[in-house]
Amino acid sequence: MRTVALLLAALSGRAQAPLPPDLEALTKIRARMTFHLEHQPNYTCVETIERSSRAKTGKLKVLDTLRLEVALVDGREMFAWPGSKEFDHFDLTKMVTSGAIGNGDFGGFAKALFTTSSATFHYVGQEDFRGKKAIRFNYDVPRLISGYRVRVASASAIVGFHGLFYADPATFDVERIEVIADDLPPDLLLSLVDDKIDYAVARIGDGDFLLPSQSELSMVGALGGEERNRLKFSSCRQFSGESVITFADVPAAKADAAPIPLREFDLPKGLELDLEIAQDIDLRTAAVGDPVEVRTNRDLKQKGVILIPKGATATGRITRFERYDSYSILGVEFPEIEAPGILARMKGSLDRIVGITQARMRYVLRGRTPLQPGEGIFAVNATERRLPRGCIMFWRT
Repeated sequence: MRTVALLLAALSGRAQAPLPPDLEALTKIRARMTFHLEHQPNYTCVETIERSSRAKTGKLKVLDTLRLEVALVDGREMFAWPGSKEFDHFDLTKMVTSGAIGNGDFGGFAKALFTTSSATFHYVGQEDFRGKKAIRFNYDVPRLISGYRVRVASASAIVGFHGLFYADPATFDVERIEVIADDLPPDLLLSLVDDKIDYAVARIGDGDFLLPSQSELSMVGALGGEERNRLKFSSCRQFSGESVITFADVPAAKADAAPIPLREFDLPKGLELDLEIAQDIDLRTAAVGDPVEVRTNRDLKQKGVILIPKGATATGRITRFERYDSYSILGVEFPEIEAPGILARMKGSLDRIVGITQARMRYVLRGRTPLQPGEGIFAVNATERRLPRGCIMFWRT
């Protein structure tokens, strides 16, 4: 196995003998990845994360599925829940506060390996990978220049890492990068962090670019338990924006239409609010982050004054979807309710829901994470396949 140091800049520009096969391959692979990273436009993808866990001696069991939007803008990752008006999170752990989660798969590791001098590469040769030959290199990145931060709960540390990558010998496009953390400090309570990132060519705008297609992050605890995330990237598309990054074009206002004054307010405490689900939710495919549309089932009044009319709409989201053997725990939130000229903010609690077979209420108390402000949770039998349109949630502000 031959070591290839990253001193490529020292090669002189004058005519010289052909490069050794290993150095020639590495030069072409770096050039291809650098081209993709430098020429790809700003773009966004849907990221679906299936999270699984196992005890020391158990089997992996799916805990929940998350769905969010991830964007790469000027080389920086940003995140948002589907249906949000803009990307406003640069740290995924600020959005997903429980369970194993990680970021960097969208572009961070590729940039660190192929556009900087952080790594030392070791040529292995050609191996079988996914049914065909691929060029393999191993690599090492020391902690002092890695920038790779591993977080577990409130503990975090910068660690070095090593791993490997495979590349297509015909196109020199990278097909997989594997990242393994080194020298994990004891306070992280981890014995292994392993991230495998697969790449595929995708069309963005008018061009084809090499993008992550899926990845698998495994975190093994010091006592033997494991948390595993499987990520898939889909619906990748180019987006444009200047001061505000939005998911949809803002419709042009009609020249002859007078703007409706918008009254914004917080709903007073102690009011009862009925919210009717406006469309079926398939519980077989639903994920945390998916939008949920509801409408008010009656006028909301205070002292005889209508605060929110019947038929007002709100688009909230699924905040949790914890799957167990005989039941599931769902969480939802609806932070804003809208009607013409009205935007009402709500931090309510869910009293009950009708229109679906629920599991015993004691199961709700077994949720893996504490109830968040404005979140309502309920348990449904595992035999339920959907949350049907017309279900009514009774909330109290």
